[in-house]
Amino acid sequence: MFILYYFGVNLFVVLVSLLVYYATNATRKAHPRRLAKATERFSVLFRACKESDDYHLPKREVNRLRHPLFLEAFYNACILLDGDQRQRVLLENQKPIIELQQREKNPTIHAYFAYLLRDLRLSRENGGKYGSLMLRFLDDRSIYARENALKAIYSFGDAFLVENAFRNLSARGISHNEKLITDGLLTFPGDEMQLVELLMPHYDELLECYRNSLINYMSYKAIDAYDDRLISDARKEDTSVDTVCAIIRKVNKAPSEKHLQLLEELIERYKDGDTWEPVAIAVTGLGHYLGNGKVKELLKNTLLSHNWYIRKNSAASLVSIGISREDLKEILDHHDQYAADAINYELGRAVHA
Repeated sequence: MFILYYFGVNLFVVLVSLLVYYATNATRKAHPRRLAKATERFSVLFRACKESDDYHLPKREVNRLRHPLFLEAFYNACILLDGDQRQRVLLENQKPIIELQQREKNPTIHAYFAYLLRDLRLSRENGGKYGSLMLRFLDDRSIYARENALKAIYSFGDAFLVENAFRNLSARGISHNEKLITDGLLTFPGDEMQLVELLMPHYDELLECYRNSLINYMSYKAIDAYDDRLISDARKEDTSVDTVCAIIRKVNKAPSEKHLQLLEELIERYKDGDTWEPVAIAVTGLGHYLGNGKVKELLKNTLLSHNWYIRKNSAASLVSIGISREDLKEILDHHDQYAADAINYELGRAVHA
């Protein structure tokens, strides 16, 4: 009796699994056809809007945007419109669309709608009208909704909106991936200096990920107006290692006497500890100081570090600033075989470059 029951349960599980598989497979195969039909539906609506010069959509059509299929179809149809028509569709239906998205609880729909806004390249004026909705999406638990909402905010080119987003996220203790933030900031089409000037007064209150991304942004955009502020921060003992590294990368791009002084101080601070990253990055920047004897001696010392990355970067910088036969002999005759191997490796790369 038990055996019959056991096989009966297993047979039932297998049959249910097969039914789910075939149902899912059928839905997947039908998706392209259904999407094409829904896209054509919106395209017909948009053509009628163009003829009547009225881009207000019927409420039932706006309500369809709760479904991923229709949201994708709406996006596909919008992409086919010219820029002005696209702006009008989203602007004239702004109120019902925002109300619909505010009622929607599914973070997947939020993520896709934010992606749609970013990709449709709304103007600053029109995009800003959706700004409060994107700020609301930042509270979603879904990282996809948050990332796409941030991308939409960047795309609007409104520096005040970006400032609002970073301050709100920091105040709520919501962190985000630093690389994603930096990459997003670099797509910002608005006034770069205005963005920095709005964010820097709140430098201390921003979470580390947003603060470091701001430093990275200023580094890529060669904005040096706040270098003294950053140098002061790097010198503080309680500044995080990641922030110190971000500042070092920035000063490495603009060799100067004050930047060299900072690099020397940071190398001295970290050279004997377990935290090796600041030194490894700092010695890379020393390769820009050609003809500086003090720098050469410093690099010859860091070349003897127990850390492979520090040795490798020190060797590369020594080769960059020019290494004499006397210097080479001194290093090769030194008892540290690792230093000799590092300098030989970098010299070999330089020859074959």
